[in-house]
Amino acid sequence: MAAPVRRPPAEPGVKGRRRMPTTPAQGSAPNSAGFTLLEVLIAVAILAVSLSSLMGSQLNSMAATRYARDITAAALLAEYQIVELEFLHRREGWVSSDTDYQGDFSDQGYPDMEWTCTVHFIELPEYNQLIEAKEGADEAEGKDGDNIMDAGDQAFGALGMVWPIVKAAIENSIRKVDCTVSWKNGTIDEEFAIQTFWTDPNALQQLPGAGGEFTDQDDDSGAAEGEEEGGGSSGPAGGGGRGGRGRPAIGGPGMEGGMNMGGG
Repeated sequence: MAAPVRRPPAEPGVKGRRRMPTTPAQGSAPNSAGFTLLEVLIAVAILAVSLSSLMGSQLNSMAATRYARDITAAALLAEYQIVELEFLHRREGWVSSDTDYQGDFSDQGYPDMEWTCTVHFIELPEYNQLIEAKEGADEAEGKDGDNIMDAGDQAFGALGMVWPIVKAAIENSIRKVDCTVSWKNGTIDEEFAIQTFWTDPNALQQLPGAGGEFTDQDDDSGAAEGEEEGGGSSGPAGGGGRGGRGRPAIGGPGMEGGMNMGGG
């Protein structure tokens, strides 16, 4: 007789139903998909720092571009204004003292840019003031009582002969110009300064012994050549005048032991 098969007792309240294996809840397994709140916060913080750096670099780039544009416009406008002032002075005459001018560039499309220019009259010291300055420098170097005149002292003494002409030439023909363009870049005050010199070559022709064109009256080369060609009658030896550059006559009376042509 076969042995009876024993079955496990059923759970209370469950009759004839087999128990199914249960699965773990979502997120409870270590290898489940998704991010934790901490990981999300760290990622957001890194993104915020990166975007802040990129935004700062972009703002700096825009500010540098704007400054480059403004400084280029200021340089061109300053040169334009200097040319305008030079044309005005050449038409109305140069100033004999320092003169200031100012305005803006509204007509050129830059009303926020203002300019200020000063035309300086270059006044040189008198020669006696130069002497006093030189004596002061020599005294500071211990050369006041040596009574020795070197090459520098000789050149300085020769300068006194031509200094009035040089002084008048510079004061009449040269002007110094300073021009400044200013504008606002947000809350920052910006400015661009330029300096140049004007010269008037025509003013040199009005000075005695300075400047002027080279004319035929100043050319004495023709007279010198005539004297050289006709120099045989200038001296007893038949030599040319002014240094005896003429060719002497062979056997002339002015030569002792003249050459005897023909053996007589």
